[in-house]
Amino acid sequence: FGTNANNLQEIVATLREEKPEQEIGDVFVLNPQAQKHPLLVPVYKETNRLVADVNRYTISREDLELVTRFYELIGDKVAVVKYDCEPKILHKTKETFQQKDKYYKYDTKNRISDPELLLGRIFKYTHIEAKDIDHFKPIDNEIVHFKKIRTIRNPDNIKNMIKTVLEYPKRKEELDKVYGKISKEEYDRMYSELKPVDRYQDIEVQYIANHYYLPIVLSETDKSNYLTHVINVDSEVRFIEELDKYLSDPKNVFAQLDWWMFSKIDQTTDEVYIPYYNTDDNTISRFKPDFIFWLLSGNNYLILFIDPKSTKYANAFKKIDGYSRIFEDNGQSKLFHYDNYTITTKLLFKTYQEDAPDAYKPYCFTNFTDLGKIISESLQSIISTP
Repeated sequence: FGTNANNLQEIVATLREEKPEQEIGDVFVLNPQAQKHPLLVPVYKETNRLVADVNRYTISREDLELVTRFYELIGDKVAVVKYDCEPKILHKTKETFQQKDKYYKYDTKNRISDPELLLGRIFKYTHIEAKDIDHFKPIDNEIVHFKKIRTIRNPDNIKNMIKTVLEYPKRKEELDKVYGKISKEEYDRMYSELKPVDRYQDIEVQYIANHYYLPIVLSETDKSNYLTHVINVDSEVRFIEELDKYLSDPKNVFAQLDWWMFSKIDQTTDEVYIPYYNTDDNTISRFKPDFIFWLLSGNNYLILFIDPKSTKYANAFKKIDGYSRIFEDNGQSKLFHYDNYTITTKLLFKTYQEDAPDAYKPYCFTNFTDLGKIISESLQSIISTP
């Protein structure tokens, strides 16, 4: 846009002076139920395994032939000086050129036609080391976005909404105590006024008993520019609405568990993620699903990553591939251990429109009835695994 960082900082500073942001994160509370069992998150480690050995590099056939000839022309000595490569990278790169079908998959649409740039990217590709799971640990500061919720409009109104909704469990308990002691008409009237939801314009504050922090804040997507770090993406809002409806069914799968919790994951502030090889950037990227669920049945512990966005968005299949290489073995979930818990994991995308290819269908669900079956099957798999 023909501007620089200093100009942008001045613009942002001016806007903040005109409409100063106010933090409201101090009114949220950590759910006491989250203290009953550890909320486990994965910790990763570097490995000696190269990404090139598990992920093929995407390139056009013409570009691959061009860069192969270019490398043969300049030779090892020039490549070392020009690209500052280690000998093992040169060796691996030559191996990929000799076994093209093993290390490359072909893209007929995009050509770069720049052999120097191509060779630099391939050197980077043959240098990247994959990550693997190291262990699981109780959550510490991996989910903090609720502490950073800010607004530039109506902070007092929003805070009052939050405080009102937080009183819901106490008010419900008090109402339960007078059941049968007051007339049915009066009880029904008081009960109708007792709602775990408060709304103000385009903001909804909701009490969901099993969320990591209380309450949650939903905002309409196109009007959320004055609230940060809340649930404002349409697919996420719909997911919460459908979850809330599903939980009202007494036969829902969560009611059959010994304990469960879930949390929103913020893309910018939280550090719960799944590493995967991003072929677009030629790097190891961090995939942060929108939600994480912790489910416990006996000592069987299921960690469920859910992304409500359709699989056609945001490199979904690459993310699934990255998840599978870390958390699965031949398509079957690996078992992990923490204290007395036996842990397994599952990654799911909630699809709303199109079907995924057959290889990725086990990672998709369309409604919460299907999700309930997947959860039951995943927990059963822990029991049945020797």
